[in-house]
Amino acid sequence: MRTAALVATSRGGRLIREGLTVAIVGAPNVGKSSLFNALAGSARAIVTDVPGTTRDLVTEVVDLNGLRATLVDTAGLRDAGDVVEAEGVARARQSAAVADVVLMVEDRSRPRVEGGSAGRASQFGKELCVANKSDLPAAWRDGKAVEISATTGAGIDDLRRRIVAALDVEPSRDRAGVTNVRHVALVERAHAALARARDALSAHGGALPEEFVLADLADARAALEEVSGRRATEDLLAHIFSRFCIGK
Repeated sequence: MRTAALVATSRGGRLIREGLTVAIVGAPNVGKSSLFNALAGSARAIVTDVPGTTRDLVTEVVDLNGLRATLVDTAGLRDAGDVVEAEGVARARQSAAVADVVLMVEDRSRPRVEGGSAGRASQFGKELCVANKSDLPAAWRDGKAVEISATTGAGIDDLRRRIVAALDVEPSRDRAGVTNVRHVALVERAHAALARARDALSAHGGALPEEFVLADLADARAALEEVSGRRATEDLLAHIFSRFCIGK
């Protein structure tokens, strides 16, 4: 049913409307802040050779192949040496836990250490392994990793494409989609009502009274008319007045 296709667009619609969050995480000194700056197109984050330079979250809003994205640079994941760094590590994990995509950055020029992406399940849902420092001799290779150099910019365009691909969302705004939370609920209601009507028609060889089918069809129509604006309920009017100041 077409209503099912509309429901399926709701997540993509949310990402187009609200944007996505991309958290950049990994051990200290693997090039997270350099990658953040490369994706942001400016030197927003401080980059030094001193481990633990990034203590708090640094954010920047960018265009990511047609999608609005908030990049989040985070503190290096390790056993913290002081209370300030410990708070930074905790915030890094919290940011990764709620991000739409997590870039797990590793230094390809150094041997992989325990806790890296190799040989473990993803910790944060949609996670991409990023092998940074591809401009230096490789200490390891991983066919699943996106090889980049945050310093030279090599592989950054490919990484952008891989981030969008990981979301399984078409960034084109030309297709119809549902972005409003209330509209999503209404389309889901219409889809459920149509499914009930279809099941009622097929059950018992179509012996159920037609009133059952008509009631479900009427419910589906009412929900879709609310989406299109052809029907306004008291609840909708109350919702409008609660959100906007409308003068007489």
